[in-house]
Amino acid sequence: MIKVSLIGSGNVAHHLIEAFSKASNVELVQVMARHPENISHLLSPNQIISDYSQLLEADLYIIAVSDAAVSEVSQQLPFKNKLVAHTSGSLAMDALADNNRKAVFYPLQTFSKAKQVDFNTIPIALESENPTDYIILEKVAKAISNEVHQINSVQRKALHVAAVFVCNFTNHL
Repeated sequence: MIKVSLIGSGNVAHHLIEAFSKASNVELVQVMARHPENISHLLSPNQIISDYSQLLEADLYIIAVSDAAVSEVSQQLPFKNKLVAHTSGSLAMDALADNNRKAVFYPLQTFSKAKQVDFNTIPIALESENPTDYIILEKVAKAISNEVHQINSVQRKALHVAAVFVCNFTNHL
């Protein structure tokens, strides 16, 4: 069982909580949230924290916050040499603080709390600094999706821009 902690309480975090809660080989240890009320209906109260010092041991820490906050959040993590991933399509791994092992866990999807999604069909793009960490990322991703792909930051950024264009163009029409 792979232990995952999630940091964030927005749209992406909401759907990851739901997906991880259904996964058989992933244990969602806890969620760090500035706004616990956003996710209180999804988890038991003892799984929600609002202080970084309360983060428990996990195999993977996923930062699912706005792109502008990823770097600041990663700087506040109170540990070293842990596997930390962000969920951004446009940020490089280098946006994460250097004191931990860096990775990206990017679900290619526009998320809204009001719209249910089938995570099995959502492509998840993965990137890590080393092969051992990639194995962990891949196991977690495959626990919730049938579409898992290894790509680098340049490829992910291009994919993200294309997806934003397609989504916005369709909405514009």
